[in-house]
Amino acid sequence: MSLGVFLLSLTLAGTPSTGKGTRFEQGQKLFNQGDFEGALKQLDGAAQDEREPSVLEKVHLLRGQCFSARQDFIRAEDAFALALESNPDASLDPARVDPTVVKLLDAVRVRLTATLIVNSTPPGASLFLDSKNAGVTPQTVQAPIGKHRLEARWGDGPMTPVELVIKPKKEIRIEFVQGQAPPPVLVPIQPEQKALRGYGDVRGILDAAAVAGIPPTGAMELGGGFEWGYLRLGLYARFPAYFGVIPRGAFVVPVLPRFNVFIEAHLPLLFRNGGVGFGIGGAGGGEFLILPWLGAFAQIGGQHLFINPMRGDPTTFTATGGVRLRVP
Repeated sequence: MSLGVFLLSLTLAGTPSTGKGTRFEQGQKLFNQGDFEGALKQLDGAAQDEREPSVLEKVHLLRGQCFSARQDFIRAEDAFALALESNPDASLDPARVDPTVVKLLDAVRVRLTATLIVNSTPPGASLFLDSKNAGVTPQTVQAPIGKHRLEARWGDGPMTPVELVIKPKKEIRIEFVQGQAPPPVLVPIQPEQKALRGYGDVRGILDAAAVAGIPPTGAMELGGGFEWGYLRLGLYARFPAYFGVIPRGAFVVPVLPRFNVFIEAHLPLLFRNGGVGFGIGGAGGGEFLILPWLGAFAQIGGQHLFINPMRGDPTTFTATGGVRLRVP
């Protein structure tokens, strides 16, 4: 009897405790409580430890929802791309998830493709991808991720089909032989660089001289550029009463849901009275995301012209407000 109790105690001691659940389950619980930062810590750990594709799919889908809740849509897209690597058919339930987040996942799915390199013996076979003409072999085809049917036909002969499950960041090489259905050969390729996302904005600017007696001036700027991670680079045109070309760079940090803070630097190149002005400036501000693709922002800062074609003080303080449109 005592020996049986001893063996049972050893068995129980060797069984891992699951009282708190897996990291994914803990992350899910924290997400439901609105603790997105805590959820991400658990989910990041789960992503490193897990190897099962079906679990990784769920982990990265939830990571994407956490980033979306923090309005960090660039990282959300990265997480959704990882989920689609595990399962090209990964999806979110629109009845339980914000439709905007569902659309973001679908937009990532549309952008992800793989390369089909198709040859045939003999060459010259007509290719059909999901019943649509895809050219004649040898042929290279960009195909969206997911399940597809690729068929080859020589002349008026019968179709030679192959069923494909296309995952992102893969190159699929297929050799059709007349009368035979070949297996596809998947070859890993280099991961894609993190995609740039374009934006454009319009802003109104009020300049106030650093010395008294000079009235403030107003201007408009139109411009745009690209965002990558926390970085933003753009080029702007300024008008009136003089024309300027202004490169701007910013470092953006999401601090609250739907709200980012940023610091910005710019190099004004201004033209007036037949002269050219050049200087340096900076600002800090905040941005409220009205929609995932539409934000309103305000910032304050200043600039100094080392070469000054203007009249008045080369140092000015600036207040700026505007709206920004992002590519979905």
